[in-house]
Amino acid sequence: MFQMEYIKDEMPDGAAVHSRTAVRGVIYYEGKLLMVRTNRGDYKFPGGGVEEGETPREALRREIREETGYVDVTVGPCIGTALEQNEDTLYPGDFFQMKSFYYICKLTSGRREEGQLDDYEEKLGFHGVFVDAKTAYEANLFLLEPQTETADETNAAGGMETASAETTGNIEKIPWLQRETDVLARLLASNVDVDKIAMEVYECGQIIRGADRSKACIDEKEGHANFVTSYDKRVQVELQNRLQKLVPEAVFVGEEEDIHPSIEKGVAFIVDPIDGTTNFIKDYHCSAISVGVAVDGERVAGVVYNPYLDEMFAAEKGKGAFLNGELIHVSKQPLSNGVVLFGTAPYYEELSKQSFELAYDYFGKALDIRRSGSAAIDLCGVAAGRAELFFELLLSPWDYAAGSLIVEEAGGRVTTVEGAALALDRPCSLKATNGIVE
Repeated sequence: MFQMEYIKDEMPDGAAVHSRTAVRGVIYYEGKLLMVRTNRGDYKFPGGGVEEGETPREALRREIREETGYVDVTVGPCIGTALEQNEDTLYPGDFFQMKSFYYICKLTSGRREEGQLDDYEEKLGFHGVFVDAKTAYEANLFLLEPQTETADETNAAGGMETASAETTGNIEKIPWLQRETDVLARLLASNVDVDKIAMEVYECGQIIRGADRSKACIDEKEGHANFVTSYDKRVQVELQNRLQKLVPEAVFVGEEEDIHPSIEKGVAFIVDPIDGTTNFIKDYHCSAISVGVAVDGERVAGVVYNPYLDEMFAAEKGKGAFLNGELIHVSKQPLSNGVVLFGTAPYYEELSKQSFELAYDYFGKALDIRRSGSAAIDLCGVAAGRAELFFELLLSPWDYAAGSLIVEEAGGRVTTVEGAALALDRPCSLKATNGIVE
């Protein structure tokens, strides 16, 4: 996940702005990227502007088909954005802004149709190629090297658009070169491939979204109102197959397993296939897939996806928290101007009275309280600044392994209700705040 800005020219107050939205595909196929190569030797991600009446995903499929000829593409979640700003060359005194949204995609077959390049693309020799990220990055970096001095000066000024727009020697102007090189660098720098995890979670989310609830077999587990459906089991099996293909050596800890392996050593996926099963049974449209990643028992990444709202929350330790590819932050509001979210720990009836007493106490101090039925969604609500506090008196690690890291990477604080560190090897209470609320 990433968010980048290339501000070539600072925009004064009141200036007229001409804006454009673009979509670009980070497309994987058999371990390589499908990219566009030009006759100058650079690589770019397929994509372009969104036309009137198109959804972003429709526009991206069209652009991929036109630039590469490939047609069988699954467009997943947005994993990053890049904002470019400069004075408008067509309208002196005005400014031009383009915001590019990068979507992770999968090519599902090698089937092709004839592409439809415009004159500019035809002149530059656009053609689709399969390439590994390192090769593409090194090729682009080689084209940038003659501009090192210019790039350094521009970086110091807070942007890199000049470096991408000016070249030396026989290389023509390549307006996207710096931007695409930076995206490739971010793909190579990730220690945990959160983008690919998000893609697998996105595809499993479509199982939930398209579920035929009349065919969902429902079983009861130990505890009050503790249900499991055939869809919980189906999504978990699918997630396990997909995630262990990404990291074959990882252990898998899923809610719907009877025996859970140790996560003390190595990589572990800690998964709730449907967080909010009762909501799912009732067609309440407030359920999520939660995938936490731990290394040697420590949280390092998290992905939470609400398929009903198409909201993909993701975080990697030390790199911020994102919602659909854009950075999110906790709010700066005090409790008196805040909303409190809570869970009732429904499987543990002995905690019911204490849960509602604490909620009542917060009700008297905050604007209002909410109960959604999904701890993962509530944690992401705190991370996105939609609420200031969430608590629940007893949760299992798969409920919070992902969401707790997302809150922390968004600038919040997460502990047990008693103020201790969270445990990943056993249930515990949880309290997440924006860092201001106590």
